[in-house]
Amino acid sequence: MSLRETIEAAKREAQEAGSIPSRGKSEGTRPAPEQPTTERGGFSRRSVTRARPAREAASGVRVVRGGSGQVAAGKSEGEMTKAERKASRQERRDREDRRAAASRVIIQGNEAYRRKQRIFWGLMIAGLGVTLFSWGITFLHPESTTRFDTPAGMAVAATIVLAYALIISAFVYDWRVIRPMRKEAERVVAGMTDKKVHQVLKADAEQLAREQEARAKAKESRRAKRQGK
Repeated sequence: MSLRETIEAAKREAQEAGSIPSRGKSEGTRPAPEQPTTERGGFSRRSVTRARPAREAASGVRVVRGGSGQVAAGKSEGEMTKAERKASRQERRDREDRRAAASRVIIQGNEAYRRKQRIFWGLMIAGLGVTLFSWGITFLHPESTTRFDTPAGMAVAATIVLAYALIISAFVYDWRVIRPMRKEAERVVAGMTDKKVHQVLKADAEQLAREQEARAKAKESRRAKRQGK
C-alpha cells in the first residue's frame, strides 16, 4: 500500500468515526448569516415616534383664560411681555367692575332690598344718635363717667348699652337679611354673558339719562314760572 492510499484510508476512518465532518455536510448545514438589525431598530423607533398622539407635542403649551376668553393667544402669564400682562390685568379688572356695577343695578331695582336698607341705616343712625347723646351727658356732667350711682352716670351707662345694641343689631341685620340678597344678585350676574351685562348697564345709563332730563325740565319749568310771576 502506498503512502497516498494509507492517508486516504485514515481520512475515511476518521469521517466514519465523526471526528472530521465531511465537506458536503458542513457546506449544506452552514447557517445563513444574520441580517443586520440596525435598520429595523431605527424603523421601529421612528414608527413609535410617529405613532405618538399629536397632543403630546402641545403638552407644553398653556392656555390662560382671562375675563373674556383666552389671553395673549394661549400664552401663559410668564410668557407674556410686560405690556401684555398689564393689558390682561386691566381687561380682567374692567370686566369685574362691569359685573359689580350690573350687580348693583339689579339689587337697587329690588324694592324689598331698598326697604331693608332703610331699616339698616335707621338702626345705624339711631345708634350713632344715642352715642352722641351719651357724649353730651358726659360733657355736661363729667363726674358721670366715674360715678354710675348718680342719675347722670346711670343715663350714660344706659345710653352706651343702647348705642352698642343698636349698632350691633344693624350689622347682624345686614349680615343675616341684606347680605343674602346681594349674594343672590351676584350669582345672577355671574350667570350672565358679557353681552347681557352690557345690556343691563346700557339700560341703567339710559334710565339715568331720562331721569336727569326730567329733573332738568322740571327745574326749568319752575324757573319759568317764577320769572312769569
